[in-house]
Amino acid sequence: MESPRDARPAGEGGPDLSAFPPAIGRRVLFVHQSSDLYGSDRVLLECAHAVNRAGGEAVVALPGEGPLVDALRRRSIETHVFAPAEILKLERRSFSVAGIVRLLASVPLAARALRRCAANGPIDLVCSSTLAVLGGALWAGMHDLPHVWHVHEIVERPEVAASGFAWLLRRAAGEVICNSRATRDFFVAREPALGAHAGVIWNGIADPRPADGGTANPYAERFRPNGERLAIGLVGRINRMKGHALLLDACERLADGREADFSVVFVGSPPLGQEHHLERLRRRIAASPIRDRVVHLDFIAETAPAYQALDVVCAPSTEAEGFGLVAVEAMALARPIVAARIGGLPEVVIDGETGLLHAPGDAADLAAKLGGLLADDARRGAMAAAGRARYEQAFTVTAMTGRVLDVFRVAMGCGMSFAPPRPQLP
Repeated sequence: MESPRDARPAGEGGPDLSAFPPAIGRRVLFVHQSSDLYGSDRVLLECAHAVNRAGGEAVVALPGEGPLVDALRRRSIETHVFAPAEILKLERRSFSVAGIVRLLASVPLAARALRRCAANGPIDLVCSSTLAVLGGALWAGMHDLPHVWHVHEIVERPEVAASGFAWLLRRAAGEVICNSRATRDFFVAREPALGAHAGVIWNGIADPRPADGGTANPYAERFRPNGERLAIGLVGRINRMKGHALLLDACERLADGREADFSVVFVGSPPLGQEHHLERLRRRIAASPIRDRVVHLDFIAETAPAYQALDVVCAPSTEAEGFGLVAVEAMALARPIVAARIGGLPEVVIDGETGLLHAPGDAADLAAKLGGLLADDARRGAMAAAGRARYEQAFTVTAMTGRVLDVFRVAMGCGMSFAPPRPQLP
C-alpha cells in the first residue's frame, strides 16, 4: 500500500484541511535549529502556518532571536525562544568526546525547557526540523508521542555522524520526511531498514513574485556597479559549502574571455558564530582582479527583488546539499540557474531546460556554463520560462504542505511512536 510520502516527490492540490479538524488535541511541536530565514527556515515557517490554517495549533521552539521568530509571530504562530542547549542543538564541536559530554549534560535542561511548549495545551505530535537538533526526539520519547523527522541535510562527514544520524532516524522517528531522493538514498544506504518509513517531499515556496510588478527594482543599478549589462548572483548563507569562492574563481576565468560585461553578486550572511567564512570571502574578493565588479549584500528578508535584478542565478555548492532551495526561488522568479551536479540539485534543475548543471568543484566547467548563458539572451529567456513552469508544477508551497500534513495525519493516526512499515520509493 502506498503512503502519502511515497506517491510522488511533489504532490498536487492543496492541504487536506480535514487532517486537523478544529478540536482540542491537535497541537504540533516543531523543534528547529535556526532562527534565520534561509531554506529550511522558510520551509519550517510554511509547514507551521499550514498546521494553523488546517485548524490545528503549531508550536515552534527555536534557538535564539532572529528573523524567523518575527515571521512566525506575524502569522500568529506560538513561538518559544530558548538557548541552543535547551533544545539540544548540534554544532561541529558536538562530534567530539567533550561535545558529547556537554550534550548529555544538557538533556535535563532541555527536558525542563521544552515543558514550556506544553503550557497552553498538551502536545500531540512532535516534528524535528533538520538533523541539527535533538530536543524534539527527546521530548517525543519522554512523553510517548508520535515523532516525525523532517530531514533537510546530507551529513557526509564525519562518517561516524552520518551513520549515527541514520541509526537515530530509524529508531527515534515514526515517519521520516526527506527533502530529496538524494537525502533519502544517503541515509538509507547506511541504514537500509530506514527505507520502510522514510519518504520524499520536495521543498516548496510561496509564489515570490511581487504583487506590484511595476515598482522600480532597488537593486538593478546597485548590482551593476560599473554599468555592466548582466549580473550573476549567488543568494544564500555564507558558509563553507555554498561555493562563493568557486563562483568568484569561475568569473575571473570568464572575465578573461570575450564575455566580460557582467558583475558578480553575493547576497547573504554567515551563520551565527561562523563569521570567519565572511571574512575569508572578503579577503578573497579584495585580492580578486575583478573586485571592482563584485557586490556583497548582507542577509535581506525579501529576496525577490534581488533575484529579479540578476540575469543568471548560481548555486555552485561544493558539498552535497539535501535540496537547494535557491534553485526553486530562481525558477519561481523566472531566472535561469547554473547549479552543481551534486546532492539534491539535479532533482530540482533539469539540465539544459530550466538551467545548467556543472561538475562539482570545477571552476572551468562552471565558467564555461556561465559563459554560454551570458552570450545567449534567447536561451536565458527560454530557460527562465521553463523554470517558472517547473516551479508551478512541482515546487509550490501548497503541494509541499499538503503532503506534510498527510504525513502528520498518518503519524498521529497510527497511535504509536513508530509507524508501521512503509513501502520504499521506486
